[in-house]
Amino acid sequence: MKNFTFHVRTMLFVALLVWQAASYGQISYGGSPLSFQSPGTLEKATVRLPAPDMVKIQAEDLYHEQNEVTEPLRMAVSVMAGITMDNAGKWTTLADGSKSWLLSIHIKDALALGVYYDQFYLPEGSQLFLYNKDKNQLLGAYNNLSNPETGLFSTEFVQGDDVTLEYHQESWVEEKAVISISEIAYAYRLIQFQEREAKGGRSLYCMIDVACSEGANWQNQIRGVARISIKIGGNYYWCSGSLINNTSNNRTPYFLTAGHCGGAASASDLNQWIFYFNYQAPTCGGSGSGTNTMTGCQLKARDASAGDNGSDFYLVQFNSAIPNFFNVYYNGWNRTNTTDDMGNGVSIHHPAGDIKKISTYSTPLVSSTAWNGLPTHWRVTWASTANGRSIVEGGSSGSPIFDANGLICGDLTGGYTYNSCENPSPSFYGKIWYSWDQNGSTPAARLRDWLDPTNIGTEKLPGLNWQPIPPTADFETDTPVADQGEGIYFTDLSGPGILTWSWTFTGGTPETSTDENPGPIVYTVPGTYTVSLTVTNADGTDTETKTNYITINAAAPPVADFEADNAVIEQGSQVQFSDLSQGNPYEWYWEFEGGSPATSTEQNPTVSYLNAGTFDVSLRVVGYGGEDQKVVTDYITVNAVALPVADFVADQTIIMQGETVNFTDLSTGDPNYWYWEFEGGTPDYSEAQNPQGILYADGGAFRVALTVVNNYGINNKIVEDYIIVNWVGLNEYSKAALSAFPNPSNGNFRIFVQSDEVSGKLSVYNQLGKQVVYNGQVQLQQPVSIDLTQQPAGIYLLVVETPSGLISGKVSLLK
Repeated sequence: MKNFTFHVRTMLFVALLVWQAASYGQISYGGSPLSFQSPGTLEKATVRLPAPDMVKIQAEDLYHEQNEVTEPLRMAVSVMAGITMDNAGKWTTLADGSKSWLLSIHIKDALALGVYYDQFYLPEGSQLFLYNKDKNQLLGAYNNLSNPETGLFSTEFVQGDDVTLEYHQESWVEEKAVISISEIAYAYRLIQFQEREAKGGRSLYCMIDVACSEGANWQNQIRGVARISIKIGGNYYWCSGSLINNTSNNRTPYFLTAGHCGGAASASDLNQWIFYFNYQAPTCGGSGSGTNTMTGCQLKARDASAGDNGSDFYLVQFNSAIPNFFNVYYNGWNRTNTTDDMGNGVSIHHPAGDIKKISTYSTPLVSSTAWNGLPTHWRVTWASTANGRSIVEGGSSGSPIFDANGLICGDLTGGYTYNSCENPSPSFYGKIWYSWDQNGSTPAARLRDWLDPTNIGTEKLPGLNWQPIPPTADFETDTPVADQGEGIYFTDLSGPGILTWSWTFTGGTPETSTDENPGPIVYTVPGTYTVSLTVTNADGTDTETKTNYITINAAAPPVADFEADNAVIEQGSQVQFSDLSQGNPYEWYWEFEGGSPATSTEQNPTVSYLNAGTFDVSLRVVGYGGEDQKVVTDYITVNAVALPVADFVADQTIIMQGETVNFTDLSTGDPNYWYWEFEGGTPDYSEAQNPQGILYADGGAFRVALTVVNNYGINNKIVEDYIIVNWVGLNEYSKAALSAFPNPSNGNFRIFVQSDEVSGKLSVYNQLGKQVVYNGQVQLQQPVSIDLTQQPAGIYLLVVETPSGLISGKVSLLK
């Protein structure tokens, strides 16, 4: 399967790094370094590290590309550093007693440098900034609030081959800062800074910014999606993913991406992943804004096969809570395996590490086994919209796809190799349904344990805002004024993220409901009525009560009326009656002359008519304003139909063993189905209209039965002992012949036997095998007269018994 993907794991990752001129950082807190405020105040030391062997690296990349190795497309490699505040940099003590430490790191020809720390601790009262040589990219300030629990840390890539770290601490700080740099990420390709500056991005030209009109209805979902700087060993990549809600609605920072994005990342690697929120253009077609970043996470569950035998999911939890000013959204999810809500929707992603984009689908998702032979993925076909052509590409991996209600139903695994704006190909998203509990039986292999910790078993969960927002209850109806018995439907207008509804309809039936949009609610007594709705979401409860909201007027007397779907039918057919009565009746009393059933209290009954004729129909209705009756005389006309009558004939009914018989259907009533049964015959049944060549191998008298069916009924005919099969024994005299003259005969005829024998015993049998003549001993080799004038027409068997065997023949008697 992998040879037709982006390159599956290869190009769906795409590598990292894009310079951003705005100030941002891993929960950084702004400000300006001292050297920017007072140039020349601080002394700086520079560490020059050797560049990696690019000939070797490029050869490895070429080999992977040419041999379609299923791993990410590399864009940066690690250069080991071993730099600390004790063995590098320059300390300066200022006049006020504060101290600064300044260090530049240079690696020749790097397109960008990323700093990775194996120990990172800043005491209270200290700050750290990072910036590039031109001082147009500034990261920080980082302070004691930025300290990771694990000590592992990383800061974003800085443009160019030189990065400066500037640390400052107040005079009263006694604790020792720890900045231990284990490695520098050396970016050597797939960084197009000038294109970024000129065009605001490097993804395919047809990509659509989330600020365009296509994103107008997806503002919450957009806030939950982030790009990820992936570190796996000494290599670096881009992926996308989303925050995801759980049934505790407690804002646990779970983040869902693709299994192949996580790959073989170690726990140490995960602690240095960087998540970029809000990296998006503020206007359609604009350039990127600054971002908010989180560093470090822990793996909770994944598809260990990375999509080879599963749904390719990877769930992590951030090491720290997300600051409120990030303004994030925890996206909800849909774990069903049906496409009821998946006829249209979007995917939100960071293609090629670019600013956030949105892709739209307008045809239903399709459950697919194309990825790995299992029903693990949704296949999506992209649509053209007002501002571009929807598509995904490298770096989009792990991004969520949303159903029509804004719920995540899958995460991106990959697409076809020939993907382009001119020829967008389908993409494949691992199903939440499969990731829920089908990749394995332990919490480490499924989403269920993490996203449904309360074990409520819900199939869909709404999203959740970062800020607790209690619900606001509200509702409406289109019919606040109605008649007695009229059904009233209510619409919930509450928000946000409503989880439960509790309605009270004083005086109504039913009087309570937990539906989101209940109805019909029926009021049977005139008056005014109050309606109340209590709603809950993850952050609270609210109640809206509308006093005297519903006005019920006294109902006018009902007017009975009805119609039939067909008033002229044939025997055995059904008629569907529909109530058309006015005045909201609540009881119906039907009478159907000639019908079955003859009466009904259903509102819209179905009735069968088995006999021909014309029949009356009556309906009496009872409503809150009285009752009424309507009778229609001779309303239903039932035409007689021709039932089938089975009949048949055989071409011969008296035969010898081993002979065959052909049957002809003589049934009337235009049957359209025949079923024959042949006792003693081979075959012993047939569904042909005129069965031919029925073989009778054994002697005896055998029954023939025929059942016929037409559109109106069924009939059968059975003839016992219809086929007479005479035995041909070993003692049958084959050197003889028996002839009858005339044949056919009117009853008087003669027989002549050619035989070596001179006498024998003569017997005559009818078609039923009954002996009708026994002449006793007769002389052979001379005519013998026989009189059958008292017998009915038919075929008769003539048998002469001689010492040498039996001699037989047939005669046909006509009347």
